[in-house]
Amino acid sequence: MYTGAVGIERLQKIYLCLVQQNPNDKDSVPKCLMGHNHLELEKGIEKYTMDKIPKNGKGLLGIFAEYYNNYRYANYIPKINGGDLRLLFISFLKKQNGKFNFDEPCSLSQFEVFKRFYINELGKIAGYFYGLIEHKARDINTYTYEIDSSSNAARVFWSTRGRSLYEQMLIEQNAIKELLLYIYKNQRDSGVFRLLNHMESLEMDDTLINDYLADLFEGKVNDWLIDYVDDMYEEIGDIQKIKERKKLLSLFGDRSVCFDFEDLEDGENES
Repeated sequence: MYTGAVGIERLQKIYLCLVQQNPNDKDSVPKCLMGHNHLELEKGIEKYTMDKIPKNGKGLLGIFAEYYNNYRYANYIPKINGGDLRLLFISFLKKQNGKFNFDEPCSLSQFEVFKRFYINELGKIAGYFYGLIEHKARDINTYTYEIDSSSNAARVFWSTRGRSLYEQMLIEQNAIKELLLYIYKNQRDSGVFRLLNHMESLEMDDTLINDYLADLFEGKVNDWLIDYVDDMYEEIGDIQKIKERKKLLSLFGDRSVCFDFEDLEDGENES
């Protein structure tokens, strides 16, 4: 929720900066720019546009404002506001006209449904504010709307024009899963596969692999995995061996490295 609250606030403030008649006149700068209240920022934005924020948008802005000003450090302080933060998010979900059933014995069974709803609503308002920024920037001949086509911002702002943000997330995760499945199933002896075949893998706990993958698909690296690999390097003990291993590992995913595909091409020609 932290990244959502901060990201949306920045989009709101960017738009308000763009619509200022005289940015150098400090007295004309809206006071809402000095704080962290998403709803007050939205009130300021509504003075300059006839566009309407998506349904549930203001409800989510209210949650962000409450979260950012009262709970944003809850994740870093054990047992502080943990229950209140959970209730804050549930209060938003309960306003969705019976969309979710909180009378079930274990509402955690709906976690994926909660997550999908939140991600999609976040994607809608992110796209809405980006659209305001793009329109205003073009109007005053600035390039504030320009973003790198390979950036996370492009995935959020552009993909949501044709699909939901949750659908985009699943598409990306499925692409990674298909790649991993291909690597696992194909024991080739060319290109990067030759390097993979040459190296010995570290021993891993099979029961934790799915947890490691879950984090990987969410764009994170599991802390236990990091610590485990570090411990395994210490067990190897030989500094030179570790150095050589890290050098080989550095070749994976390095676009400047050219792997030899000659054997693969010869095999295809023979067939």
